[in-house]
Amino acid sequence: MGTLTIVLRHPPYVAGSPVGEALRLAGAALAEDLRVRLHLLDAAVELARRGHRVPEGAQDLEALLEELMACGLEVQACGLALDALGLDEAELIPGVARGSMRALVAWLRESDQVLSF
Repeated sequence: MGTLTIVLRHPPYVAGSPVGEALRLAGAALAEDLRVRLHLLDAAVELARRGHRVPEGAQDLEALLEELMACGLEVQACGLALDALGLDEAELIPGVARGSMRALVAWLRESDQVLSF
């Protein structure tokens, strides 16, 4: 089984944001028995916040993230970005870990493939 790490920097629910595509790719990779890890940087940490307000006609990315996590997706959110947005761990979707650049580097070392969105 190979390992795919996806680094996501874009916020959810913004026109042109690749968040939905990144999550669908993660789901496809999980379905192919890859180990998939998602590291949220910068504005992407908003994806980890519980209680999304889904714009009319948009996909519920929180529900999709939770579904993927139930299928084995590992998720960590950059601690510096969380602090910048004033988010604490109690506000995060259960199972999302507080990450760091050191943690990301460890994931990258163990990865067979790395993609950035």
